[in-house]
Amino acid sequence: MPSSPASEPRARNARGQGELLREQLLDAAQELVDEQGGVAQLSIRAVTKRAGVSPMALYLHFADRGALVYALVARGFSEFRAAVLASRDAADGPRARIEAMGSAYLAFAREQPALYSVIFGPLNPGGDRKEAGDKPLTGEPIGRESFEDLVEAVVACQAAGQARAGDAHDLAIGMWAALHGYATLRYARSGVGWPEEEAYARAVAAAWLG
Repeated sequence: MPSSPASEPRARNARGQGELLREQLLDAAQELVDEQGGVAQLSIRAVTKRAGVSPMALYLHFADRGALVYALVARGFSEFRAAVLASRDAADGPRARIEAMGSAYLAFAREQPALYSVIFGPLNPGGDRKEAGDKPLTGEPIGRESFEDLVEAVVACQAAGQARAGDAHDLAIGMWAALHGYATLRYARSGVGWPEEEAYARAVAAAWLG
């Protein structure tokens, strides 16, 4: 992600480069989220100042602050999913793919803790939750595809005889909860002797898949 100090405004885009400006605004928002540790203090004024444009320029691309956060969550999930799928596709065999997905999940949370907190935290405006201070945003929860990737991986393990019988959705929920718990607790309590990521991902798979 490009970095730009607040004191050095970005160059303005030429006419017709609206999509580039939209991405620059999201870049600026993500930089601020990284610095602030979340979206609670994210403001339109701060984002546009970082991007080097007027506050009115933001409204050409986002209806309000909630829409900006929604777009940031969607982009974060896209990055997260790409990282998990890349690890899955590099692994050999259904069980190894499940374990690789778990390791990639934990690596993403460690490497981008602020973005992880945004896409999985309580301020994620997907589903029936609302982004604090803004109107509710309805529609399909963002990130559903990532969960469906895990369910499909569980089904593949079951078909190969490498996982216990049972509802693949429920097994995936159990693994997701275990991974999320590790990721959030490790960040909050870094002094605890946490197991290495790959070892923990294997343990999660063993506990839920048998």
